[in-house]
Amino acid sequence: MSKVIEGNQCLIVTPLKDDESVDIESTKRLLDHVIDGGVDGILAQGSTGEGFLFTTEERKAFMGLVVDYVAGRVPVGFDIESAATAISVDLAKHAKKVGVDYLFTTPPYRHPHKGPGIFEHFKAINDATGLPVAIYDGGAGIELDLGFLVRVSKELPNIKYCKVYLEKPEKIAQIAQACEGRLEPWAGHDRLTYLMLLYGAKGMTSAASCVIPGENTRMLRCVREGRLEEAREIYLSKVAPLNAIAFYTVLDYIAAYKLALYWMGIIDTPTVRRPLIQLDAVMQRELKAALRFIGITV
Repeated sequence: MSKVIEGNQCLIVTPLKDDESVDIESTKRLLDHVIDGGVDGILAQGSTGEGFLFTTEERKAFMGLVVDYVAGRVPVGFDIESAATAISVDLAKHAKKVGVDYLFTTPPYRHPHKGPGIFEHFKAINDATGLPVAIYDGGAGIELDLGFLVRVSKELPNIKYCKVYLEKPEKIAQIAQACEGRLEPWAGHDRLTYLMLLYGAKGMTSAASCVIPGENTRMLRCVREGRLEEAREIYLSKVAPLNAIAFYTVLDYIAAYKLALYWMGIIDTPTVRRPLIQLDAVMQRELKAALRFIGITV
């Protein structure tokens, strides 16, 4: 029986050793940390997980590691994005083989694509495995218009979720209305998650949940249950102060969350894969201060 995909889907970083290879033991500690913290699912090797810097074989190996260690505790999603449809389809088929519960993908991003080309890319993934698929609105800077999303919702039944990474929280409500429930909009921008939930997001993806899994999950549930004062308190006291520094820019958030996890003792190094670089001294100082401000001892 397929698992229910909902709630707080944690975008995990990919822990690395100093030589930029995958750190298996740190990955296991991170998975335990976020699952014990209350997340509703794991989404691996997206932008947060630096999947775009890994070979296809490395991505397949990491799928197996995550699925095996999670061992059914929560659903596991995996990012199969590629500029090449054939690679995405190959990754999708492997994901089903190893037991991934749902797929995630951006539009193909390497070259400007026309809408029909993006649709055919999504259709190939839709048709490849029968697994539920989440697509990315705003990923790689590509916004999907409402008419396109309506067509996807009508013609590609395995595409069930749409992560919104745009500074347009109101688009959550627009997608829900236009697609009439066939395509569930997810909050997908850590600095705007709270507002997107208020606009009716059915779920969320969150990189910050690597660091504050419980806080983000409680915030989502409070909004869902109409306890807005409590949700707002969590957002203003915990979520927003962290993301104001860690997600100040999309260029640095991966390094920031890895550094926080390193300081917290969850991963062994804050290594990012080149050409990504670590935070400079000013940002490290302010990130450490933000963590202390929200009650995390580092």
